Amino acid sequence: MAKSFKFRAFTTLLSLWSFLISLVSGIILYFTPQGKVANWTHWTIWGLDKETWGALHINSSLIFFIIILFHIYYNWSVLINYILQKTRATLHRKWELALATLLAIFITLATLYDWQPFATIIKWNEDIKNYWAREAESQPPIPHAEEMMLTEFSKQINVPLEYFEQKMREKGWTLRDSTQTIQDIADQNDISPADFYKGLELTAPSLNSSSRSGQGWGRMTITQASERLGLEPELALRNLRKSGIMAGPASTVRELAMQTQKTPAEIVKLMAEANAKTH
Repeated sequence: MAKSFKFRAFTTLLSLWSFLISLVSGIILYFTPQGKVANWTHWTIWGLDKETWGALHINSSLIFFIIILFHIYYNWSVLINYILQKTRATLHRKWELALATLLAIFITLATLYDWQPFATIIKWNEDIKNYWAREAESQPPIPHAEEMMLTEFSKQINVPLEYFEQKMREKGWTLRDSTQTIQDIADQNDISPADFYKGLELTAPSLNSSSRSGQGWGRMTITQASERLGLEPELALRNLRKSGIMAGPASTVRELAMQTQKTPAEIVKLMAEANAKTH
């Protein structure tokens, strides 16, 4: 005959599973990178990202706590008698009680005041996070860049929106519209935000590198400089006209700089920034 469902046995088994999930997720979270690094690189372990592991840890710990309350409720009288018996027996174990109490106080104070060996445990955790942060592609160019819309991100890093759109077409990546966040775009194309940023080769043509120093730009024509920036020459010329600078595709950056009493870097910056300001 089939046995009836035993709720106490069910809660016992559920508490065991929730404890194991909480234990494993807690260990995993100890080794995870910082949130900004985890989100930017789409860090995962066993296919789960940091937020998912955090959710698992919170929910499993909550279930374990609730199950413990059920155990206390269903075994109240037995539990009280057990505690009283153990308390009486423990009171006769003065040395054991004193040592356990002192150890609990020491653990609390050591954690609060960074005493050893707990300070080392926390330092190991920090070292692990710093290791992930030192990875070349782990740091976003702007804090929480993955949460920014493409239009906002474009302005923040000083790169024209058209450059993003052109490079994404070359990569075969899809873009619904420029109001999508970097995270949404990355998810849509099954890549991480870091891969998105790296794949667009922003460190080479962007204004974060040689354009700010002016090195190498002076001898270039507008057409050559536009190609280096990832812009259509017509767009670069239009941007210059918006700043009151008349030029042609064969005009050199140095010529325009001399005519306007600007540096080559400033001319290149205007080629891109004038367009970025319109978005």
